[in-house]
Amino acid sequence: MAAQTEKVAFVRGTGRCGSKNLVTQLGRHPDLAHVPGNQVLPEELIDWSRFRLQTSDPRISGEAVAAACRAYFHAYGRALAGERGILLQKSTRNAHHLGTLLEYWPDAKIIYLVRRPLGVVEALINGALHDARGRDYGYRAGVADSLLQWYNELQAYLRSSAFGHPRVLQIQFEALVRDPGQTVSEICRFLGIADVPLPPYGGPEVFEEPFILNEAERRWILESTRDIVERLGYEADTWSSAVPTEGESLVELYPQCRLGARPPTLDAVELTRRALAEAAGMGCARVGLFGAGYFARLVCPHLNDLPVEVACIFDENPALTNRCMGAFPIRMPEAASEIGIEVIVPTTFVHQGRLIQRCRQLFGRHIRVVPLWDEAGVAVEAEPERAPTGCTMTSAK
Repeated sequence: MAAQTEKVAFVRGTGRCGSKNLVTQLGRHPDLAHVPGNQVLPEELIDWSRFRLQTSDPRISGEAVAAACRAYFHAYGRALAGERGILLQKSTRNAHHLGTLLEYWPDAKIIYLVRRPLGVVEALINGALHDARGRDYGYRAGVADSLLQWYNELQAYLRSSAFGHPRVLQIQFEALVRDPGQTVSEICRFLGIADVPLPPYGGPEVFEEPFILNEAERRWILESTRDIVERLGYEADTWSSAVPTEGESLVELYPQCRLGARPPTLDAVELTRRALAEAAGMGCARVGLFGAGYFARLVCPHLNDLPVEVACIFDENPALTNRCMGAFPIRMPEAASEIGIEVIVPTTFVHQGRLIQRCRQLFGRHIRVVPLWDEAGVAVEAEPERAPTGCTMTSAK
C-alpha cells in the first residue's frame, strides 16, 4: 500500500518541557490543525498494530502495519481537527518510537523539545506535589527518580535515528521562554508555513511555595549530566550549583522529596545490567523482570549478552500477556514457578519500593527480589565522584 502524503507535525519532548503551551500556541496558526488530547497516540497505534496484526498473521508486512497506523490516525485527527492545514499532535516521552514515527510517516516532521535537568527535576516534583493537593497517593516524586526519568528519555532520543535527522527540529525550552517569537518563527520555517503573529507564549508553570533543589542536589545533577547536556547543545560554562536567591528560603520544604542517596548510574540499561549481574553472583540462572511499563520499553531493546537468562517480563495487566517487549515475552505473575524463576528485578523509575512490596506479595519469599539500586545507600552529602562518562557515580551498594 502506498504511503499517504498528508503532512503531520509531531511535537515531542521530555516531561515538563513546555510542549503543552507550545502546541496551544501553534494550534492557533491558520496552517496547523491541532489534534487535541492524548486519547489516540501514534506510538500506541504502532504497538497495538504490530501486536494485533503481525501476531495474528506473520504474513502481514511492516508497510501494511504502517499504512494501518497512518489511516487510523489521519481519520481520527481529521475528525477532531478538521480538514485545514497540517495535523499537529503532541505527546511527551515515548522517545523509543521517534525513529518509527519518521519511518511510518515519511512526510512527517518532529519538533523535539529539550530542557536543562535542574528545571525538569524541579518541575516534575512540583507537578506531582500539585497534583496530589495534600492527598497521600503513596508516592512522591523525588530528586533521584525524577532525574533518572529525564536522563533516560533523552538517552532514548540520542540513541534513536531521530537525533540529528533533517526532519527533526530540536528546540530548547529556555530559548522558547527567552524569545518565543524567534523560536516560533524558526518552527514555521521548518514546517514550511507562513510566519504569522501568534499570542504570547504562556511560559513555565508557577507553583505556590515550590520545591527548590538545594546546592548539594544541584551539584550532583549538574556533574552527573554534563556530557548529555552538552550533546544537546547547551553550554556547560553557564552552569551554577548555587541556589537562586529567590529560592533560598524554600530549600528545606518537602523533605520526603529530597535526595537521600544517589543511584550508581543514571543509565537505566546499566542499572538493569548491574542488578542482573548481582543475581548471577548469587548463583541464580533464570531471572524475571517485573513491570512492562515505560522503563521496560526503553531498556529491553538494549539488553543483550547478559550474565543470566531473562526468561520473561511479568506484568499484572492480562491485556499484555503473550506480547513481547524486545526479545522478552510478557507473562502473568502466576507463571513464575512454572518457568523456574529464581530472582525478580523490578523495572521502574519512580515506584521501586512499591514494586518490591508487590513482588513479595505475588511471588513469595522463595523468589528473591534484587532492586535496581539501593535507595538507602550513599547519601548525597558525600562528595560526588567524577566519572569520565558523566553518568556513572559512586556505587550505592
